[in-house]
Amino acid sequence: MRLEWLSLLLGAATVLFLAMAAAFQRVSRHGSDVEAIRRYEALRKPGKARKKQALYSVMQHLYRLCERVPILRAYLIQIRKRMTILQLGDEWKLRLETMKTALIIWGMLIAAAVPLALGVRDPATLGMIGIGFWVGHGIFSDNLVHRLETRLLRQLRHFFSDVRHHYHRHGMVEEAIYEAADGAPYEMALHGHEIYEVLTASDAEQRLAQYIESAPNRYLQGLAGLSHLVKEYGDKRTATGSVYLKAIGKLATELNLELLRRERLSFLLQGLTAIALLPLLFTRPIEAWASHYFPAMDAFYASTTGWIVKIGLMAVVWLSYVLLRNIQELDASPKPTGRKRWEKRVYEWPWMRWLVHRFGPAPGSREADRMVKLLKDTASPLRLEWLYVQRIVAGGMAFLAVLGMFITLHAASRHQILYAPVKPGILFGQLSPEEEAKAREAAALDRRIIDRVKEVKHRTEETVMALLRSETPTANQDDKLRAAARRIMVKLTKLDNQYMKWWEALLAALAGWGGYAMPVGVRLFQRRMRQMEMKHEVDQLHAVIAMLADMDRMSVEHLLIWMEQFARVFKEPLQTCLLHFEQGADQALAQLKEDAPFVPFVRTVEKLELAAQSLPIREAFDDLKSEQAYAQEQRKQEYEQLIEQKAGWGKWIGFAPMMALIFGYLVIPLVVVSLHQMSVYYEQLQRIQ
Repeated sequence: MRLEWLSLLLGAATVLFLAMAAAFQRVSRHGSDVEAIRRYEALRKPGKARKKQALYSVMQHLYRLCERVPILRAYLIQIRKRMTILQLGDEWKLRLETMKTALIIWGMLIAAAVPLALGVRDPATLGMIGIGFWVGHGIFSDNLVHRLETRLLRQLRHFFSDVRHHYHRHGMVEEAIYEAADGAPYEMALHGHEIYEVLTASDAEQRLAQYIESAPNRYLQGLAGLSHLVKEYGDKRTATGSVYLKAIGKLATELNLELLRRERLSFLLQGLTAIALLPLLFTRPIEAWASHYFPAMDAFYASTTGWIVKIGLMAVVWLSYVLLRNIQELDASPKPTGRKRWEKRVYEWPWMRWLVHRFGPAPGSREADRMVKLLKDTASPLRLEWLYVQRIVAGGMAFLAVLGMFITLHAASRHQILYAPVKPGILFGQLSPEEEAKAREAAALDRRIIDRVKEVKHRTEETVMALLRSETPTANQDDKLRAAARRIMVKLTKLDNQYMKWWEALLAALAGWGGYAMPVGVRLFQRRMRQMEMKHEVDQLHAVIAMLADMDRMSVEHLLIWMEQFARVFKEPLQTCLLHFEQGADQALAQLKEDAPFVPFVRTVEKLELAAQSLPIREAFDDLKSEQAYAQEQRKQEYEQLIEQKAGWGKWIGFAPMMALIFGYLVIPLVVVSLHQMSVYYEQLQRIQ
């Protein structure tokens, strides 16, 4: 009955957790931007939304209280860092969003944790549930931050239309930006007014550089840069209209494609992370069900093999979570932080520096060049030395974890051998209460005999039978005593076998090697995902070039600066090219082709070489206009293929833990235990004959 109530509680908590996650994602996808903005604007007006004013005042006060506690302050700072890019100097709004995010996340987690905490007492199960909640916390925080980013992009799409409308009326860039910002929603209004201040500042170049550095997305960077160019040099009228308005149109087209891509990918990948977490919640119910109806499975789950399978399942869940995050977060480029990296601090230790020099490749070697290229391809902020610090730490932790796991499993096996009830060799059914009590009494008798046998040098079956007679002189017959003696001898053999074996040390070493290789493996996976983005990014760079090619005073260097601002996969090679551009355009562009040998990108660089030598930019890229219709259709097809590929990878990775749970934790162990029981029955039948 207790097992049934435990399974019911776990199932109810799981359903509650998934229902809250689904409702949260539905609100995130379908939330109205207008309602969100009216909510914040109403708070600024006295006499309106007094209940919300009181609620948000309490949240502001709660934020100040949490700042006084070091652990809570560090937690809130981590959330603030992910939201600061969406705000510009509005501390009140930033604190409100940070506190609201923290309360929503922990409210959902606590609501799901309470029934689990009431029904679970097993430390291993609690540990697995704790890992599940840690991962769930990451899911909720990611969704909340992504919701804010998507909301800002949607507001920016309408902002482009407003700028176009007001530019037609006034014919002045700064006035169009100002008028559009006045009617924009709250978050977009902050950025709109900031762009207006950049355009009207006396030091506009410096303010523009500062804004581009802090802008949350490349479309705001493009709008600020375009507006500054037109403000400084004036708009140009062509046969097809204003160059500024055409550029805004191309920017809006790229933004619409980005939004459609995000929404489609989010729709196809939604729920996969939660599905990957389900095995952590269902291991205990499956174990309880299997042990209830197949008693032999109880011994398997308590054995060393069962613990290894359970730990392997946890590793599969964790790895799936990491890979899914990489698939879903490649759109966000790594943001530099002012905090000193732990790899750098650890590398300053003398003994770690010695290990890095021993394990790391020699400078200038092929392996060093390969690792440096891998870091560049994944836009990693790590240096080569820091990468090997990460690899050494991961390998050492994996080795110690597996070694400690085997030591702990041997201790658990000793406890299982000594204290597990002595059950008959049955596969189906359940013991009655009387049989369960007799099984525990037999286990207690075995422990007493084993304690006495330890003092005997020569352990034989007759010696054990003599000790059994002294313990129960009249209770058992000789055949029962002999069966008990054989059982105790088997236990003694198993206890003597509980020591660290060579293959266990070998597995610990292999785990250490796997941990040492894991940072490189994750980055190889990241590079594979980024390679899917390369053609898509080249098309975006072509859109940037087409947007700027008709502008006067546009040079190849300015084009490279704009391309660097929009690039993610090719950002590092473009930065290197800009650093060496003043020393010679031909050499810098030639080096750019070597650093990024992707064929469509190389063709673009070759056209830049022609433009740097003699040909005007608009003539070097005249094919972008002539093939515009074909390029649009091709991009749509490539978008579909890219999204389908990512969705396919995500589905395989998301369902891998569930398949590991069903087959690795239930089906295969049940088949193995059944075959073992059948062999035991066959041996018993042979003895009877």
